[in-house]
Amino acid sequence: MSYVSANNSLLTRAWAANPYQISNDQVKDTYLMYIKQKINQGLGPDNTECQPGLGLGKLKGDDLLNDNFLCNPGLENMKNKYAYDGNLDDKIINKLSKNIDKKETILKNKLEKLRERLDSILSEEKGQKPIPKDEQKKVDEEDKKTVEEHKSVSGDNCRDGNVLDGASNEGDLKVLAECQDASGDVMHTKKMNDGDYKFLLKLEDKYKFLINDKNDEKTDGFLVVEVVPKDQDIKSVDLPKEGDKVHIWGAWVTDKPKGWHEIHPTWEVTKE
Repeated sequence: MSYVSANNSLLTRAWAANPYQISNDQVKDTYLMYIKQKINQGLGPDNTECQPGLGLGKLKGDDLLNDNFLCNPGLENMKNKYAYDGNLDDKIINKLSKNIDKKETILKNKLEKLRERLDSILSEEKGQKPIPKDEQKKVDEEDKKTVEEHKSVSGDNCRDGNVLDGASNEGDLKVLAECQDASGDVMHTKKMNDGDYKFLLKLEDKYKFLINDKNDEKTDGFLVVEVVPKDQDIKSVDLPKEGDKVHIWGAWVTDKPKGWHEIHPTWEVTKE
């Protein structure tokens, strides 16, 4: 199934029960599909003037205001069908067109809010307070169980010595596993002022044990991944863009002030 047809199928399901309600999970899936469509844009026989997608690796709010941003070949085909169907009168055509336009507007607004939220997650605002002590205690208790159930992996992809070397906030990090891999889709990226390259990873199902309740609460259920400056130019790291599917290796940690889980530092990033 192509990304275009998959996207149309997803939107159809989203609007089946209530044409103007789209769940957060559906918005996330649609967001990712648009990014992937942008990656493949121009590579296949279906390339037309109607080219859906986000600005690869450079997604900004202005992109979402572009008239062609949410250009959807499926919806375009529907509009054309209505326009040339001699069995439909003008009132029906206008009503159907308005419904399509409204759906596009609703989805566009939801995608913009998601983009802003993802960017905010990766931003390190000054003056942020750590989570309360009672919440820290709960995270610690859950981490103990997690460490017992999931041991550190080993192999050529792992590092010896201090696995937190290079992390600017080393004192804030609690190591759960000195070496851990993960695989998934990159939802958002950001180059930080301190030089770190951060991205949010939508994990494959078998790696979802890597996130905790704080990830669900604060990072939209995505894993926070950081590549420190000294590792950004090594051969094993191919810095990803939004929409890339990657396999990563690094230290699995808890960011104690925030409470969520990360792979940080990350010393191997392979695009799949």
